Amino acid sequence: MNLLKMLSAPECLWLCLAVLIPSASAEGEPGSRIKVVVLEGSDAVLPCSLSTKEKTELKLFNWKKVDPNEQEVFRYDGGNHHNDGQDEHFRGRVSHFPLELQSGNASIIIKNTLVPDSGNYTCDLPLQQKQTFSIELVVGAAPKPLIHVLNITEDEARLKCEVRGAFPKPKVEWRDGDGNILPAEEPQVSRTGERYDITLLTTVNRTNISPFHCVATQEEIGHKTEHELCVTFSENLFKGTCGQFITGLAGWFIGMLGFALVLPVLVATKTISIHFNRGCLGRANSSSEKTTAPGSETGPEELKGLNICNP
Repeated sequence: MNLLKMLSAPECLWLCLAVLIPSASAEGEPGSRIKVVVLEGSDAVLPCSLSTKEKTELKLFNWKKVDPNEQEVFRYDGGNHHNDGQDEHFRGRVSHFPLELQSGNASIIIKNTLVPDSGNYTCDLPLQQKQTFSIELVVGAAPKPLIHVLNITEDEARLKCEVRGAFPKPKVEWRDGDGNILPAEEPQVSRTGERYDITLLTTVNRTNISPFHCVATQEEIGHKTEHELCVTFSENLFKGTCGQFITGLAGWFIGMLGFALVLPVLVATKTISIHFNRGCLGRANSSSEKTTAPGSETGPEELKGLNICNP
């Protein structure tokens, strides 16, 4: 207690960190594993560094993946990097830090990581006293959720969320615009290799707050991704009785279009003639009883045209 009173705040902080951070120790001892988390496609640095800073450029160190299957990852021996025995899965993707070897740093980089790279690794440094570092690598695949509208009425909508090829297994939820979790059906889960496909269905109505979010959370890798969808429910003007209105409107439009196509043919064959008057439609009708269409032998009683009022 007296020692802590004598230390400054920064010194006390560093002392606390030194106690909390696990140090490298002999294989099998608890507290020796370091966890490294990356997303698929990125590079992962697996640390293996001597606290004594003892030079390792002329020494031997060996990296292996021990779980779920044992695989040779990287072997360094007195300045030479040996590909002999290296697992084909890692060939061309692993390198070390040559300039850091003189400081006791035997860390490696696995480039363009893949989900199958996930597992437990060991770094063996056979010095005067063998030291083994254990590292857990987690390579996460976090695809963005896909949203589909399966059905929608004026009162409710049925929504579907799909998360395909994720690792580790994500927790999938539907949330409203305020972030509240929405009731949903039991998720449908399937697995291919290390990857998970998850489908989650929900039904929302006009009382729920839009936009709606499908959220996939992977706590193991500290990652969350989501996709949102705005749903606008149709009013009665466009649903139900409006269907009859739209049908009638469509019929009227088709009828007018057909009339417009047939009218020139009727005029050309003199089946009907069009009479233009300056008066309103009523006056045109009354005057047509006394007037024969110019250039036509048809009498007033046979006039079957349209009287169009000109301004």
